[in-house]
Order: sequence, then structure tokens, then C-alpha cells
Amino acid sequence: MRLLPAVLALLSALQLPGWGLAAAAAAAAAEPTAAAPRALQGPGAGPAAEVDLRDLLRQVKLERDKADVKLYEQMASAASPAALKTLQQAIGELSEQRTLNAAYGAVARFKGTPLDEKARGFLVGDILRHRREENRTAACAALTRWGVAAAEELERVVAKAEDRSQRTRAVHALLPLYAERGDLASAEEILEYGAPGGSTLAGIRKALLPVRGSKALKLYHRALKDEERDAAWRYLLLDVLASWKDEGADAVILDLLDDPDPVLVSAALEVLGNSGRSHLVRRLEPFLRGEHPLVLREALIAVTRLTQGDPYWLEDVLDFSRRREPATRMGAAVALAEIRTEPALARLYELLDDEDWRVRVEVVAQFTRLHRKELVPLLIERLDRASTRLGRDMHLALRLLTGQDHGPRSARWRAWWEAEGEAFRLPGPKVAQEAEAERQKRRAENSTQASFYGLEVVSQRVAFLIDRSGSMQGRAMLQPEDRTEKPRASTRWEVAKHQLMTVLPKLSEETLLNILFFGSDIRPWQDELVQLVPKVRDQAIEHVRKFPMGGSTNIYDALELAFADERVDTIYLLTDGEPSSGKVVDPTEIRSRIGRLNRTRKVVIHTVSVGRKSRFLRLLAEENGGLYTEAL
Repeated sequence: MRLLPAVLALLSALQLPGWGLAAAAAAAAAEPTAAAPRALQGPGAGPAAEVDLRDLLRQVKLERDKADVKLYEQMASAASPAALKTLQQAIGELSEQRTLNAAYGAVARFKGTPLDEKARGFLVGDILRHRREENRTAACAALTRWGVAAAEELERVVAKAEDRSQRTRAVHALLPLYAERGDLASAEEILEYGAPGGSTLAGIRKALLPVRGSKALKLYHRALKDEERDAAWRYLLLDVLASWKDEGADAVILDLLDDPDPVLVSAALEVLGNSGRSHLVRRLEPFLRGEHPLVLREALIAVTRLTQGDPYWLEDVLDFSRRREPATRMGAAVALAEIRTEPALARLYELLDDEDWRVRVEVVAQFTRLHRKELVPLLIERLDRASTRLGRDMHLALRLLTGQDHGPRSARWRAWWEAEGEAFRLPGPKVAQEAEAERQKRRAENSTQASFYGLEVVSQRVAFLIDRSGSMQGRAMLQPEDRTEKPRASTRWEVAKHQLMTVLPKLSEETLLNILFFGSDIRPWQDELVQLVPKVRDQAIEHVRKFPMGGSTNIYDALELAFADERVDTIYLLTDGEPSSGKVVDPTEIRSRIGRLNRTRKVVIHTVSVGRKSRFLRLLAEENGGLYTEAL
């Protein structure tokens, strides 16, 4: 029977008497076949090919969940009513989530075809009425592929779905529509069912930003008071309310100062400090007596900004700059740079010789921000006396101030300054930054400096954070030390260990080191940094060689534990995946929290992404003074 279409075409081509195109079409329509051409998929579908739907369905009925998941895409490729019906029948034979996801996902192939509406109707029907949760979940995942093109069906899911998780999926798919509407009802749906994190965070923020007014303020206030909400919501709503820049929003933000999370409190203090409302000073002053270093630092900066150069406040800042806690002196350094009077700057310059390296790092950062000519000789004078980490920061500050590079030692800088300093005019910050970017591009690939995946190890207070999760079993090529030999197939885990064991012998004996392997939990080699004397170096290499792998990807807890050792000033973080476990999992929230914690720690974070490109790791490095590289 399958030969009939070809015979009909041949007879038509021969133009036999009594045999016209209409007769050929009628005869073809009368042929009872389950086959349908791929050409019905539309433009770009490729050459026509027949799909035997009955045979495909027979395979699914025979093998059920063990059937090849490619069968469902083959069914959908026919793009006919029979194909959609066959897919529905196939779905009735399945029970496992994996195969249901594939089969329902194939229904999304009908998007934009004449069967679009019927496909959406089938999916929403299963979401709302199917007795099995697995089917409802897979159908909802498929429907969300339509996005706002299925707005009517998605809104029915939000209103009527049995499972909260399906309502959440639907709300996330509707975020562009909610952002366009910008109304209170949309904000209520988002706050009820939305889950900020990953790719949804930006969408939720965009949808909530235009929703304002007293009713919206009450809605956000209630959400912030809801103790069952996770911290990601509080950070997001703080960001939204900060954009309002009015007293009503400030009043709600003030309530966040009672939150037990010091990182969130510090973020709220920063927002209030930038409000310009001086009457808030009295509400912030109690935090100047706080115990958490990050909160104390942000309170000091916030009050400085709100007092707007009050001469009496300068006396208090000068007093804070002499307090025992390094974080207080760091906050005072920022405050002195904000005030910028001659007495304030004189004290800031004195802090360049502070006993704590973190205070000195903060002062150097403020020098870069001030961008004043008299800072150049101050940095040159101290360049050779600085530790490797601080020397790195001073060298960078000199480059960003002058737009030039005379090396990491003071002699050439001093000779240049003595010859040209009097007549030299600092370039604008933008010009200097562009020159620095060009220098980074021209960095030599080969270096005599010890390196980890090409990132130079210049600090002597280093922690290596190495992902040991199961995905590190993925394939990678191990480069031999002898470049005349060919790379050999290995795993990401073995390559990472090889890189670490290669760099350890090249570090000086003065180096203070720790190694933290992280999976679901964190496994530090030592409780704190230890000096890399020969015996300890051998122990470290042996520890790396024998360490087992396994678990998920707990990046935040690994960073937090490394930060707990106050002597650590540089971190090398290697992972092949996104965060998947730990106290904080969302990449954006990790960056926000680590960035704030680092305001009092001043740790440089270099990152290595293995097997993939990672926007998260790139931004984490950029925001914390480090470099990012990929081992693809």
C-alpha cells in the first residue's frame, strides 16, 4: 500500500487521459496510512521523510519507559493531528519522570503550528486534572516553553493548579507579562508563588520595580515580615525598595535593621546612608556600637554620608580611626575619604602604615578612588616594604593613578617620579583604566611565577578551594610536563589534582597555605594556614594525591570557611558547576553575600571554571579583585 503515492505521482506526471491532479489528490487522500511527511513542520524542516506513527507507538507500548526517548520527537516531527494524538497515547503508557518529561516536551514542538492551541489545551488539561503528579509536573514544564504566548493557559494554572510547584513554574513563565502590566495583582501573584534565584531573580525584580504606591508598600512590608520567606526574598525586596528613594520605603527598610543576618543589615545601612535624609542619623547611631565588624563599618560610612561634612562628626571619625577593631578603622578610612578635608586626608595617609594589612588594603583602595597626585609618592615609598599581596594592590593603584607601569619594585618608579613627577599630570580615571585593560590583554602567557591553571600565585597567604563533586569525574585532557608528548585523556578531578601538585613545589617556604576540598561538605586539609616548610609541603602533596571525590557543589560554605581564617588574603576557587548545596545556593546571592563579607576581609578571589563557561565565576572574580580563567 505504501507504493500507491509514488504510483499516483508517476501517473500524474505522465498526464494519462482521464487522470488529472484532482483525481490524484482524491486517491491519495483515500489511502489509509499512519505515515506523515516531515515537510509539514514548516520552513527549514529539511527534506520530507515519512514517519510511521503506528510503528512508533507500538515500540512505546512494548518497551514503555525503556523506549528510546527520541521516539517522541519523531512522533512530533510529523506535525499532524494524528501525530499529536499518538503522542497523547504514548504518554498514557509512561510512568517515569524522565520519559514523561521527554514525551510532554515533544508536545512543545507544535508551538507555532496550526495545532498550537490544541497542544496547549492538552497540556493545561493534564496539569489541572491528571491524577499523577509526575504527569502534571512534566506537562507544566512543557507548557512553560510557550512563555507568554500561552498566557491564558498559564494564568489558569496559577489560579487552579493543585501543586504549588506548578503555580510557581507558571508565574516564572509569566514574568515578562507581569513586568509589562506593572500592577498590584501581578505583584501579589509573584510574592505568593515566585521563587527568586538563578535566572528568575532578574525577572522578578523587573516585574516588581514598576509596582508602587501605598498598597504595594504594605504588600512588600508584609512579605519582609514573613519569617517563612528565605533570605533571597529580603535581599530582593530591599533592592526594589531602594529604587523608590522615598521616606515610605525608607521606613520599611529601617525594619530590616532588626534582622539577625548581619550581611542584610549592612546592605540596609548602605541604602539608608545613600538616602540623603539626615534625620535618619539617630536611627543609625546605635549600630556604631555594634559588635559585627561588617555592620559597624557600614554604619560608620552611612552616618558619614548623612552628616554631609559636619565638622563635629569628623572628630568622631578621627576617634573611630584609632579604635582597636580593624573593621572600625577600615570604615573610618572610607569615611575620611568621603569627607576629604585636609585633616581627614592627613589621617587617611597615616593609616597607610596601619598595623593590620586589611586596613592598609582599604586605604590603598581609597587612594585609587581619590585619584590625587600627592598619593603617587606615598605609594612608591612603601612599595618595597609591602607584603606580596599588599604590594600587588599598591602596584595596581600606581598603574590606575598614573596610567603607566614601571614594574612591581620602587626603584624604577622613584627614578621616573624624580624625573617627571613635578610636571606630570594624572590622566583621568577612565583613561588609566583603559590603559590597564590593555596591559592585561598583553600579559605574557609564559611566566616563571608559580601558576594554577595559568593564574599566577603571587600571595604568600593562600587558600585553594577545589571542587570534588561527582561531576568532576567528567572527561578532561591532562597536559604532560614534557610538551613534546601528547596530552592524554583523564578526568577533571585528576587534572585539578595534577595542577595543584605541580604548583605546590614552586611556592616559597614562606608561603602560608591551606587546601579545602568541597563537595556536599567542606574538607579542609588544615584548620588554618600553615607554613609550607619542606615536610609540610610533602604532606600537602600526599594529601592531594590520595583525596577522594564525591558529593554536590557547596561553594558558599567553602568560601565562608576560607574567610574565617583572618590570615588568608588570596583564594583560588576551582569548580566545574553551579552551586547546588550549602547555606546559600543562588549564584547572585552568593556574589552579594561574599562581596559584602569581603568589605572587611579584602580577600582576592581568583576563579577557574572547568569544562564550561561560567558568568557566575567570572563576576565573582571581577567583584573581588581577582582573575577568571577557563579550562574547557
